[in-house]
Amino acid sequence: MPSGVNPELQAQQTERKEGNTNLVVTQPEKFEGLLETISLMDKISERMSEDKSGDLGGGGSSTGKGDDDDSVSARAQAIANLPDTPQMRKELGVYIQKEIKVLRKEVRRKAFRASKPGSAYKLNDLYSKIRRLNSLLAELMETSVDVLKRIFIRVLIDKQSI
Repeated sequence: MPSGVNPELQAQQTERKEGNTNLVVTQPEKFEGLLETISLMDKISERMSEDKSGDLGGGGSSTGKGDDDDSVSARAQAIANLPDTPQMRKELGVYIQKEIKVLRKEVRRKAFRASKPGSAYKLNDLYSKIRRLNSLLAELMETSVDVLKRIFIRVLIDKQSI
């Protein structure tokens, strides 16, 4: 068979040859056959991905069009329910102290492997993180309410690193 022939035509030709006892299977040229196979797979995946409207929905949240309260995300609700400024400072302080404690434990573990290559760099990096967190903790008491809210949202609501 000539190269670059449509796979459907090849299937029709093999159906005609089924009457014969000897079937000859030919392989298309690699590049052209590969391109045809990829295009066929794309067509199949497009057909399969078109009808996903009903499966794995939002867990029932998209079943009805209700109030604006239903469509508000959990993040927006958490931002709307921010605690008072002293409470935010306290929670951020506790969180930062926990981070410092974890980093100090990691420093103690890395100190045992101080003779390995690259361990001095890692220790220096850990100590710089501890110093940065300590300075952030000291500045936390003096920051404005807007900065405090931004840090609180970033760290405790969005769960981003400091």
